[in-house]
Amino acid sequence: MKKSLIAAAIAAATLTPAAAMAQGTAATAAAAPTVGAKVYGPDGTEVGTVEAVQSGVVTVNTGTARAGLPAASFAMREKGLTIGMNKADLEAAVNGAKAESSAELATAFVADKPIKSSDGVVLGTVTKVEGEDVFVTLSNGSVAQLKKSYFGLGADKSLTLGMTATAFNSQLQASAGGQPGADAQAAPSATAGAAETPSGQ
Repeated sequence: MKKSLIAAAIAAATLTPAAAMAQGTAATAAAAPTVGAKVYGPDGTEVGTVEAVQSGVVTVNTGTARAGLPAASFAMREKGLTIGMNKADLEAAVNGAKAESSAELATAFVADKPIKSSDGVVLGTVTKVEGEDVFVTLSNGSVAQLKKSYFGLGADKSLTLGMTATAFNSQLQASAGGQPGADAQAAPSATAGAAETPSGQ
């Protein structure tokens, strides 16, 4: 979930110009994407289905990938909702964005890097990294040992834990060892992963 949502955010920014250009001359009406609607490419082949529409972002599910696209990327043509990319191109863009995001995340675990909750609260800083384990000195001075898989990159490129500050602190209190339990493994939300655009697959 984490990777695909982050990828969708990047893909949305990447695809908008191409979609707009491809549709500029052939669009016949303003589009109003709705959940469940089929989405087609410029050649009329089916791309996928609208899975969600929220805050101006339309999530398209191709069956193997999800991409969050701005509503402005869609045009209404004879066959239905149309974007400026076919299914293969959209999936390639999403997969490329995933790879880029994963590589960027892999290099983000450095000493003194701030750790934020999904709602933007600074929880502490990275003390050290050993393999897949990240040791975080929390604001109260204690140290928590977390897994790299618990994190995503926030919109400001900060390391973001996939839970709110309140939920994180509750987990700390509930855990005798001071480490978040299973709930800490939740993927960063859409807000955490890409508040300025859309957190799919």
